[in-house]
Amino acid sequence: MTNDVKLPSDAPVVYESQDSMRIYRLNRPKALNSLNHEMITSLRTEIKKWRQSDLCRVIVARGDERAFCAGGDVKSLIQDLKKGDAAQNIALPFFKDEFELNWLLARLGKPYVSLMDGIVMGGGCGIALPAPIRIATPRTHFAMPETKIGYAPDVGVNYYLAQLDGNLGAWLAITGHDLYGRAVYELGLATHYVSESALDSIVQEIQQLSNPNLTQVSNIIANHTSPVPPRSAALSSKESRDGHSPIKGEIMAFLDRAFDCETIKEIYEKLDRASNDFELSEEVRAWAREQKTIMDARSPTGMAVALEGYRMAKNAKRLDVTLDNDMSMATAFAGKNRSTNDFVTGVSSLLIEKSRDRPHWQPNDISDPAVSPADIKAKFFDLKGEIKEHRPELDLQPPSVSEKTKGPDSTWGQFGRYGLPSQLEVMAKVEGYAPSAGAFKVTEAELIDRVLDDRGESGGPRETEMQAKVKDLVSRLCEVKEGGYLDWRRS
Repeated sequence: MTNDVKLPSDAPVVYESQDSMRIYRLNRPKALNSLNHEMITSLRTEIKKWRQSDLCRVIVARGDERAFCAGGDVKSLIQDLKKGDAAQNIALPFFKDEFELNWLLARLGKPYVSLMDGIVMGGGCGIALPAPIRIATPRTHFAMPETKIGYAPDVGVNYYLAQLDGNLGAWLAITGHDLYGRAVYELGLATHYVSESALDSIVQEIQQLSNPNLTQVSNIIANHTSPVPPRSAALSSKESRDGHSPIKGEIMAFLDRAFDCETIKEIYEKLDRASNDFELSEEVRAWAREQKTIMDARSPTGMAVALEGYRMAKNAKRLDVTLDNDMSMATAFAGKNRSTNDFVTGVSSLLIEKSRDRPHWQPNDISDPAVSPADIKAKFFDLKGEIKEHRPELDLQPPSVSEKTKGPDSTWGQFGRYGLPSQLEVMAKVEGYAPSAGAFKVTEAELIDRVLDDRGESGGPRETEMQAKVKDLVSRLCEVKEGGYLDWRRS
């Protein structure tokens, strides 16, 4: 067995070689492993070598017990940006290199496992979510909090959010809501949920595989899966991380309706009406009030850009297109002659000055015409003139197998392949266009059997969880016809 460590232990990224396994360990604990340009450049260089090496057969991403990665080092970017024109060139090269790293991690051609232990936010999501296998623990704290600082989700994350059930992705992109522990797994952002004490054993067991594939790796992790709590247990929160996600049943149904609206203003108004609608349960009313309060503090521009970016990703179904859109958006937020100063305002107020007051967003109101979908698309995605001239062109390597105009990405619909069954997967089986769907309609029991068989989970440690997820999707989204056969319900 070989066990080589590359770079000194005080380097911002430490690289380890253990037989056919390669590990990169983010190592800026005082900064919660936030990514600076040095780290991004280092990661791109080393991971390109690993991708091309026949000796490397599995890659593992780690942080420390406090944080996997708290995001990009935007504080430093904004401090440089505020210095004037000479510094304007710093932010965009950072974003360009970061987005190219996000693409590289999604095109490794070999098993990639991210240990989402501790804080996983912003840029940390951009390097964790490309992994087909993503492990959450009770310490996991996930968020895309960009709208809080006057920005919007980037790093290709909308491609993955768009594959979550219903409109979960729109909700997370707009509000930046915090998720803890088991909820990260149940909502599909992680594929597995284990105790943090199991991580080292999992890594050692994967290391012992001579030529690992994703199914083998998934099965190893599933054998360490944390026990499912009773439904009577406290729901997942910062204080109760092992509990079930509160986003289920009536709340999930309402979330789907509210975040399906065309504009930020319409979403907000729907939440406002629901907060006092006594035909809804108190649970739903309280949830609506919470989301409304969160949106009150967020940048109207950031939220509108987040919604548009999410919708564009869901329509394109391509990571390369999503990253190109992110580059345009980043240029509009942080380039010369930028479309808004909210990114500078938000980071300055909340991260540099540590103010607890709501930043002075411009515009300050979700009713402002400047945050209409047409204006947002024109200013942040369909760039023209001088602002377009300053937009860097992404060099996505390895190149996409097909051109951007030729259909969905080969990984579209696969984000939850090794986790709990997704809405996309179950819909494909019910409607008959999944490879294993067969020519005839299915009953709930047949559907469950097919899901379990396809995943190799029959009789496995997660069988009960898998069954429960399928039953939940069927109860909310299917109509049961004569003979018990299922039709997908169209809204």
